[in-house]
Amino acid sequence: MKKLKKPLAAASLVFIAIATALLATWLSAIMEQGDMTDPEHVVSRDDEGRRQIDWDSLPETVIAWVEVPGTSIDEPIVQATPDAPNFYLRVDALGQGAYGTPYIDCECSIDSRFVMVYGHHMSDGSTFADFASFIDKGFAKEHDQIIVYKRTGQVLDLTPIAVDVVNASRESLVIDQEADFGEMVAESDLLIAEPSDGHQLLAFTTCSYQTRNSRTTVYASEPN
Repeated sequence: MKKLKKPLAAASLVFIAIATALLATWLSAIMEQGDMTDPEHVVSRDDEGRRQIDWDSLPETVIAWVEVPGTSIDEPIVQATPDAPNFYLRVDALGQGAYGTPYIDCECSIDSRFVMVYGHHMSDGSTFADFASFIDKGFAKEHDQIIVYKRTGQVLDLTPIAVDVVNASRESLVIDQEADFGEMVAESDLLIAEPSDGHQLLAFTTCSYQTRNSRTTVYASEPN
């Protein structure tokens, strides 16, 4: 058996090298296909600085786009479905196995009165990571413009009105389209402005690390 050790070791090294190369190629393909923030999707900006998004270059699953100037939040938004409510936790808008895509809860739609949007808090500060910083009042006031572009062409100019941090192991948000917005945000950790029942209320939720299972939700609506 001793004579087999060296050939087996060499074969193992070759296998590892091939596997590593294949893995690198696969990851590269995923990143290349799944990068929805590539500049090619931004044709231009108009006189007001709004994005002119080339929706035809994006999958139909991308129904909106959220941008928070001055932060790293610049992401496509997709819609979850009741049959696969957590599908986009682990795949991108192309359905590839990547790091997930911000998505609307299956109990809502982009045109609902109340819209819940989930996004990952990546360790490199990407995706929805900066939403966790809105619990700091100074940060929230400095980044008080949240822009949502809908595929239909409508643009929502939102401002943060409240920020709440919860331990998801003990608390959960009930999505109620008939709820009073004032009551909904009343117990939030940070209150910034009064919500208006005349506009949509959007809630952007991401992981945060005040506890092992904390979530930060930034509530935003168009100004009164």
